[in-house]
Amino acid sequence: MASLSWYTLFFATLLFLGGSAIGALAYAFIVAYRQRKPRVGCRVERAPLFESLGGTALPRAQLEISDGEQTYSYDHLQLAQVQVQNQSKQDFDRFEFGLTLSAQDVVIQLEVQTADRHHRVTQLEPSTFSQPQAQVDLSLQPFNRDDTYTLRLLSITAQPNQRLGEITFSSPVAVRFVDLPLLEETLKDSVKSTTISLGPFSFSFD
Repeated sequence: MASLSWYTLFFATLLFLGGSAIGALAYAFIVAYRQRKPRVGCRVERAPLFESLGGTALPRAQLEISDGEQTYSYDHLQLAQVQVQNQSKQDFDRFEFGLTLSAQDVVIQLEVQTADRHHRVTQLEPSTFSQPQAQVDLSLQPFNRDDTYTLRLLSITAQPNQRLGEITFSSPVAVRFVDLPLLEETLKDSVKSTTISLGPFSFSFD
């Protein structure tokens, strides 16, 4: 009986210690899962507006736009299509994030595509032809799980033959930006259907 009691106590101790260890690991896993940052997928694709699309060479063109006081001339416009997607399980009533362009790259026009009228994008400091922005701060309302917003940035670079540089993402919200796969054909279609609006006038590249 003494031997049986010893074995019983030994196995009970093992079960207790094993259960405690498993419980501690499970608790640590749950805490880590709850504290992980929400994932926000992001994609940036770039294309010059006046260069070859689909293997067809296009002549160099120059676009001049006047706001009534000053004429702006561009011959090296670049289009960047940016997409952000909420890949987390968290819904945001309002989500703020920023885009930072490379040195000497600036945005002169922003075009927004949303799922419906209930999804809105606000540029906190609008880009204009007279006041281009190298840093674009935006607010998405709402940004629920699986929501996707598409932005077209009409940009210029310092040199005519220079490609648009990297665009980095940041946010005051604790999120983790992850890369989405690139869609080259989608970007080419976007370039062909880009429209610049200036007051009552619109300039299309169709």
